[in-house]
Amino acid sequence: MTAGLAVLAAPAAGAATVSVGYTCAGPGAPSGVQPVQISMTAPASVPVGGTAELSVDVTTSIKAPLTLPARSVTGELGITLGGAASGSVTATGFTNAAVVPSGTAVKVTGGKAAVKLDAAGTATFAPGKASVHVFGVTVECVVSGTAPVAATTEVTTG
Repeated sequence: MTAGLAVLAAPAAGAATVSVGYTCAGPGAPSGVQPVQISMTAPASVPVGGTAELSVDVTTSIKAPLTLPARSVTGELGITLGGAASGSVTATGFTNAAVVPSGTAVKVTGGKAAVKLDAAGTATFAPGKASVHVFGVTVECVVSGTAPVAATTEVTTG
């Protein structure tokens, strides 16, 4: 846990919120491209070989068809790495902290991912594919077009 405490003490790069279009498939998935607001927070900097702890919250425009009890919606979000980083990681731990009344937009919070950064420069983090689970049903969503960078971390030497 010491590494986690060190990251918490590091200056934050600030939360950026980006709008990403998703096309979803699965039982009850809405048709067409759905706009999703993704807020991602990353540390302003980490040393080469360090780990960036990312926090992610997601707000959809999708209206709940019925009242959803607290913690009944869960999900995962892929994060595409770029710049001084490559590959991808998956943020997990998303849930709806409160009841979502029927007819209101669904928001899930608490997504976390850790990224080990081994090259100096600016690492970028962009939203990727998403999975949403409600009452045992899974809806898979892919980015429509290109997702914008939602956060960056400067990877420093020395």
